[in-house]
Order: sequence, then structure tokens, then C-alpha cells
Amino acid sequence: MGDSLGFHIVFVMFGIGLPVVFSLLEFIGIKYKKPRLIDAAKFISYIATVLVITGVVSGTLIAIQMSLMWPKLPEFGSAIIGLPFMFEGYAFVLEALFLGYYMYTWDKIKGYRHWLLSLPIILGAFLSAFFITSVNSWMNKPGGFDIVDGKIVNADVWAGILTPTTFFMVSHSVLGYYLAIFLAVIAGYAWYIMRHKPKGASKKTAEYIISRFALISFAVVLSIGAIGHFQTQYLATSQPRKLAAIELVPQTTTNAPYIIGGELSADGQSVEGGLRIPNGLSILAGNSPNTEIKGLNEFPKEDWPNLIVNTFFEIKMALVGFLIAVPLLFLMLYRFRRNKAFSKPLLIGFIITAPIAFVVVELGWMVTEFGRQPYVVNGYLRTSEAFVNNPGVIQWGYIFPILFVLLLVVTVLAVRQVIKKYSYLVTGDKK
Repeated sequence: MGDSLGFHIVFVMFGIGLPVVFSLLEFIGIKYKKPRLIDAAKFISYIATVLVITGVVSGTLIAIQMSLMWPKLPEFGSAIIGLPFMFEGYAFVLEALFLGYYMYTWDKIKGYRHWLLSLPIILGAFLSAFFITSVNSWMNKPGGFDIVDGKIVNADVWAGILTPTTFFMVSHSVLGYYLAIFLAVIAGYAWYIMRHKPKGASKKTAEYIISRFALISFAVVLSIGAIGHFQTQYLATSQPRKLAAIELVPQTTTNAPYIIGGELSADGQSVEGGLRIPNGLSILAGNSPNTEIKGLNEFPKEDWPNLIVNTFFEIKMALVGFLIAVPLLFLMLYRFRRNKAFSKPLLIGFIITAPIAFVVVELGWMVTEFGRQPYVVNGYLRTSEAFVNNPGVIQWGYIFPILFVLLLVVTVLAVRQVIKKYSYLVTGDKK
């Protein structure tokens, strides 16, 4: 299941982020009369269409996988999560319908009339992400119901999904998707400059797109950092077990240090090694060194998440530092030494940031999902209870990775064909 979701989320990112990219490029191209930017929007929209189709297929496979392998989850939670799943479907229909109309009307409808068709695509993609993420937020911090004889009664769907958990998870996730896709677009144009060494209008267009999306990416990553700070503060009170695992806090304490590296001692009573920032975690979680941080000792050991979440989180934060550094260095050079901004080392740096951004998103979701364990619905339904109790179904599980590999191969071939066919929109060399 993890393999499937890890694959699917990549194409979710493209489906959510690329409409923002081609909509923004088309708008700027129309407003400032830059036809090369409109061509770039058209080129990216063709690629986006292929990737959205892949996302639909992978999402369908996951829906089958969910119903086959996790029957107890909908049985327990359908009174709350059934409605957002339905709304997610409606949101996708909105995205798909307008994407089809948007693509069909290229060169048939001009100017702002055509650009306006991109807005429902962005809205549909965002709402789709919102509703599906709201389900996950409820699984992490369930509410909006009473339990009678192990079953949900008096369900209030909106109270269950419209919570601070939903706000933090949706905003953090969607901005992360945007960041990854913006950096992927920058990486594509950086590779184009390095590989083809364009001149004239093609070079200016590529450099313009890189510079503008570098600025946007830097603003987005700072926004994610601010949201992440407040999310940590909320996590300290709403999901203290998860925070204790992520930050490796063995004992409830005030004046908790922020520890980078280190590992839990053999007796589970302390953290050995690592770089320590005195009072750092307490200040981060409550703006005061006297803030109490609940430790793993507050919870039965059988309820501890796998402590590998601490490793995932630290790798993620180290990579985030790289995602901040490259755009910042570029923007400084672009402002003061523009001739150095598009040097080969920085272009390579941008090319590297794209896969790193995708890894960061994957690690973020791994921290979220591993941190909730051993529960599927935190505090109510354990993973061992939610999984299908028929051992024979495991044999069918091996089919899904095979299907995803085939889907990946087909997608790569399709994208290559699109790039080959419409490359003139980037180079300007119309045949």
C-alpha cells in the first residue's frame, strides 16, 4: 500500500501544481504581450494532461486496493469520511471537464477568455486535494462523533473534517506540492539551457521562467516553514504521541532540547548522542522553555509509532535546507550579479532540487502515516484490525506493484512523445 501511495502522490503533485504553472504563464503572456510565455503554457498543459491521466489510473488502482485490503476502515468511518470522498470525486470531475475544454480550445479561443478556463482546473485540483487530505486529517485526529458499542453514532461530518488538523495538513501538503512542481519546471528549463544552449528569445524566455518561479518557490518554502512551526505547536497538544516519536522525546519534560541526530538508549530512558539546542523543542512547541513536552513514557510501548519517523523527519529537514539555499543563492546573484545567476553550477543545483523536493514530500507523508501507527484511525481502529483478515488476499497484492511499474513505463513514453511533438513551443522552431 505504501508503494502504491508513494507512486500515486507524485502524479497528484503534477495534477495539482501544473495547472497553476500553465495558468500563470498564460496570464503573464497575455497581460504583457509575451507570446513565447503563452507557448510555454501550451507546452506544459500538454504534459500536464498526460500526467493527470496517469494520476486518474493510479488513483483507480488505489481505490481497488483500498476496498480489497482495508475493508474495516470504511466500515468503521464511512459516516464521517464517506461525504468527503464523494466531494473529492465531484472536484475531480470539475478539474477533468475544464481541463478537456481548456485543451480543446487552444488557438480557438484567445486571450483572457481562454485563460479563464484554467481557473476551474486549479479550483477542482485544490478541492480534490482538500477533501482527500481532510479524510487523512480525520484519521490522524478523529472527532465529530460518539462511540457506542464500538460504532460511530451522532456523526457530524463537518465537525469531523473542518478542524485545525485539516487546515495544517491541507495547507502544508498543497504548498509542498506547488513547491515541488515549481522546482520541477525550473529544473526542466535549467536542463534545456544547459543541454541546448538556446539564444535570443528562447534563452530570454527560459531565463524569465526560471527567475520568476525561483522567486515564487522561495516565497512558498518560507510559507511552508511558517505553517510548519505552528503545526508543531498544535501537534504538541493534539497528537503528543506522534510528536514524541518524531522528535524522539523519551521522558515528559520541560526545557526540552531540540536534538539533531542521536538515538534512543537501550533502556529507552534517554537520547544518546546528537547535536542539542538547549530548550529548543520547548520553545518551538510553546514559545517558552517551560513548555512541557510529553514523552513516550506517557504511552504504552505497544502504542509507540515506529521510531524510524525520527530519521525520516531529520532527513526531510536537512533536504529542506537545500531547497531554501539554492533559490536564495540564485535570487541574490540575479539581483546583484545577474551574469552569474545562470552559471552551470546553479543550473545543476536547480536540476537537483526537483527530485529532492519530491523526496521531501514523500518523507513528509511517511512521517505523517508512520507517526499515526499502530492506528489507522488514531486511538480507535488499529492497523491490525483494519486490514483484511483473509491471508489469501496477499497474493493479489503483488499485482499492484507490477501494474504501477507498467503505468510508469507507459507514462514516460507518452511524455517523451509529447515533448518531441511540441518541442517547437519551447525552441520557437516551428516546422
